[in-house]
Amino acid sequence: MTGVGSRPWPGAVERGGDWLAEAAADLTHLGFELLDGLEPGSRPGPRLLVALRDEPTLEHFDPKEATFWEVYAGRGRLTTLNRKTALPHTQPFSWGRIQVADRIPVTNQFLTFGGLLVADAVNHREAFAAFVSPAPIVRWAGHSQGVDPMVDEIGAFFARLMVPIDFQPEAETRIANAEPETLYAAFLHDAGNRFRPGGQLREEYPEVAARLGHETRRLEHDKPDAWRAGGELLGSLELGS
Repeated sequence: MTGVGSRPWPGAVERGGDWLAEAAADLTHLGFELLDGLEPGSRPGPRLLVALRDEPTLEHFDPKEATFWEVYAGRGRLTTLNRKTALPHTQPFSWGRIQVADRIPVTNQFLTFGGLLVADAVNHREAFAAFVSPAPIVRWAGHSQGVDPMVDEIGAFFARLMVPIDFQPEAETRIANAEPETLYAAFLHDAGNRFRPGGQLREEYPEVAARLGHETRRLEHDKPDAWRAGGELLGSLELGS
């Protein structure tokens, strides 16, 4: 459901083992952590870190596995990362839901526009994974967390994407081939129509409207190609207002 052409964790993935040391240090007493999820314009940007350990620590949340979407033959399919996954492991992940499940079982869920997954072991007992993206990763629901601003709008947009996927030939492939920032730009174009000046949503949810406006201006200025491609993608899917 997405293509990944950029390296969304500059300076960390490129340095090989450094990202792993950073993740291990951040998750010393945690099972997962979302960092800079709503700061896609920052460095190193949004990243969801997950610890996979042979034995639970009983300190915070002890992930057994993470499930997410990947692209296979132009279509999305659900896949799983766990302690049986061969390491080191690197692959693109797609838009939609990331779910981190404990042994109990309980889950924490996130929404993403896609990105790059890297995973590796630090020893025979512990492995760590990082879902990194140039677009937001937001808390959706879960046992150990709240929810983020914009999550309802992002979730509604993803639900709306299923309409052209179900009824429009090649729609899923077009979405699958979109870079995460392009799909994010399509979302911002769509949300801009819904949160237009003077509209009811803008008055009811001023914090969301302000964040959408900030991100729209940032992409228009910093990522004009992605901004333009997102508008074209939205138009091709016939989702524009």
